[in-house]
Amino acid sequence: MKVQIAKGLAMLLVTLALAAASAVVANGQSKPHLVANVPFEFVVADKTFGAGEYQVGSIDRSGETIAIRNTAGDSAIRLSSARERRDSDRAAKLVFHRYGSTYFLSQVWMAGETSGRELPRSAQERALQREVQKIAATKLTYEVVEIAAIMR
Repeated sequence: MKVQIAKGLAMLLVTLALAAASAVVANGQSKPHLVANVPFEFVVADKTFGAGEYQVGSIDRSGETIAIRNTAGDSAIRLSSARERRDSDRAAKLVFHRYGSTYFLSQVWMAGETSGRELPRSAQERALQREVQKIAATKLTYEVVEIAAIMR
């Protein structure tokens, strides 16, 4: 009984935290966000998004929490980690990992910044990555795909 109450309370707290984060996204940001037209379906945290225009940006001061949403109202919120640029390119962009015909959002880079954000690989992406490594002769290939974005 106590365990069920504790689980219920934990679920309630998680739901409230997500609702609060969604409210922040809905009310707008003072921080800039990226706008990109993604020409293919892609996956974020086991959720598949269709091709189209997306807004991507952080929803907390630290920049760790990233919100992805499209004009149809579909959205996802993911934690991310800091990543430093290894090249001199300072353009705003979204970086995807491609396995066969499946794309996964991997990184978010703001224009002019030397650091960006990297999303953790989902269970589905890790499974595809293992499959590609196991079967070297497979037609399933891995590729990094970058989509240009603008800041608003």
